[in-house]
Amino acid sequence: MSAAACEGAGDSTDEPSSSAAPATANGGEQQQQGGVPFSAVAATVTPAIAQCLSSSDYAGMIALSRIDKTLRNSLAPILLPMLMRLLAVLLSTIGLGSLVVWLIPQLPLPEALSHGCCVAYLIEQLSRRLWMMERGGSWARWKPVLEMLYLLRGKRPLVLGDDNFGVFGSRAAFMSETEAVRQWKILSWGVTVDDGGQRRPLMDGNGILCFFPDARRHPTLLVSASPFFPHAPFDLTDPHTQLNGYTYPNYSSMVAFKLFHWLISSGHINRIRHWSSFGRASAAHQRVGDLLAASQSDAAQWGAVILDTKREGGWSCRLVVVGSEAMGEGNMVAIRLGHGVGGYRCVEIFTNEWPSSQSHDQTRSVVMRVLGDQLGGKVWDEQDESGGASIVVLK
Repeated sequence: MSAAACEGAGDSTDEPSSSAAPATANGGEQQQQGGVPFSAVAATVTPAIAQCLSSSDYAGMIALSRIDKTLRNSLAPILLPMLMRLLAVLLSTIGLGSLVVWLIPQLPLPEALSHGCCVAYLIEQLSRRLWMMERGGSWARWKPVLEMLYLLRGKRPLVLGDDNFGVFGSRAAFMSETEAVRQWKILSWGVTVDDGGQRRPLMDGNGILCFFPDARRHPTLLVSASPFFPHAPFDLTDPHTQLNGYTYPNYSSMVAFKLFHWLISSGHINRIRHWSSFGRASAAHQRVGDLLAASQSDAAQWGAVILDTKREGGWSCRLVVVGSEAMGEGNMVAIRLGHGVGGYRCVEIFTNEWPSSQSHDQTRSVVMRVLGDQLGGKVWDEQDESGGASIVVLK
């Protein structure tokens, strides 16, 4: 980092906007009251001043360090630990648990950087993370997706570092994105998938790599509720989304479906049961309809999350995903429910539970809990009611 870059790091436009405002206000007040310039305050006093400001607002400390860059080193012993501590506390409230590893920059940095540059760099990186995480919105919506990424990455957590938080060049670019989109851009930076033996980025800008069709597609975020989901709340932070003719109740569900396809194609999760029915009068057929209409509160009782998609012609598909909280770390069961033309309905069971006995006891327990004994028994024994016919509900 050059000397000019070092100086610029302290004035990064990605620092909280509130950090500059107190400096201006305090400076004006000092002039009106006839006080001494802050640069004239003895170096031995500045840590105590910094500590007082930090107790109410970390942004005040950042502002303090920007008033006079020569004070940065004297503020560093208080400022840097405080920023690190605040960031650690904030990350613990995000709700993503061990699925994500957040790299917190710390000293020492490369020897090529001067101490002043190191301090400026750390202040910039730490304050950038705090600002983006605080204003990022609700991150918990991504937990089902991160469970899938955990499996796709060979049961390794997602690691977020400087590059993830550097995907936006400015605060304005960050805030101009829809909340769910900007979160996903941070989380997905650097994520790749195995596409025919070649590693390819899952995301390229707003384009997501789809397993079917084998191409990158750009989703459309709707500005109003889709008629496909009249009862689903329309949330501008995670709006109804269209891709490849399918409509999703939110952007995060679209991402989850695409990741699920990559999980299947990579062999990280396997389909072990399939059942289908045209028998409108059968209890099992009707039970599928009930499950397709179940609410998220119903899913919570199963320890599951519901993900939906629909398209023209009355086609619909629902994923009921039971992750590590119910199955244990690194384990997942997904039940895919489908409804197609002519009253066709199907149930597919996917799992990564693969014991040597191939009994899938834990998966079977989940299936019975979600589907009920009658439908669950038919699905587990693959007692089809479709006469051998099969319709692809979702690709």
